[in-house]
Amino acid sequence: MKKIILLLLITQSVFAQKLSKEQLITKISEGTCECITKKEITKENLELTLGLCMLEDFNKYEKDIEKYYGKNVISDDSKMEALGRDVGVQMATKCPSFLKLIMDSVGDDDGDDEEIEAVEEIEPSVVGKYFQAKSEQFVTFSIKEASGKTVEFILLNNFDNSFLLTENILKSNDEIEVFYYELEMFDAKIKKFVTYKIVSDIIKK
Repeated sequence: MKKIILLLLITQSVFAQKLSKEQLITKISEGTCECITKKEITKENLELTLGLCMLEDFNKYEKDIEKYYGKNVISDDSKMEALGRDVGVQMATKCPSFLKLIMDSVGDDDGDDEEIEAVEEIEPSVVGKYFQAKSEQFVTFSIKEASGKTVEFILLNNFDNSFLLTENILKSNDEIEVFYYELEMFDAKIKKFVTYKIVSDIIKK
């Protein structure tokens, strides 16, 4: 009997850390969406309720959260903000209850569109190890996610932390979070339009 219990505990521990970042965000988003749907939420308690609903999933996915966002996420404002931003992106597109709450909250502000714009302007991000920067007509660089997937970005615009690239501050294997938007451009070499990921901000972990 003890051997069976030990085997179950080991199995649970193994499976608890097998989520990709996308799967983790999806799980937390789904749990948070289900949670807020069941609660009575007002404009005043919206932020607090969202935070409490997200916290309900922390124990379930603690190891996976540490893997992608680091330790002590709850007590670290920057890490918590990064997690909340990623969850918010998914919820804004996949959780009708969340979107309705945001719209209703904005509607109570006498036509103030700032919150709507904030939801629309949330940009996706990727966390990984920095490597393989190239300086040609444009600066391009890649990062490798924990899953092994490689993602390439292009530097086109200036932003607060662009000096990390332009002044070669970043070193190989530095862990960074890259925020980006997608832009379709014509590639003269292959003579067709291609969608590129354009970096809009970088946060060094």
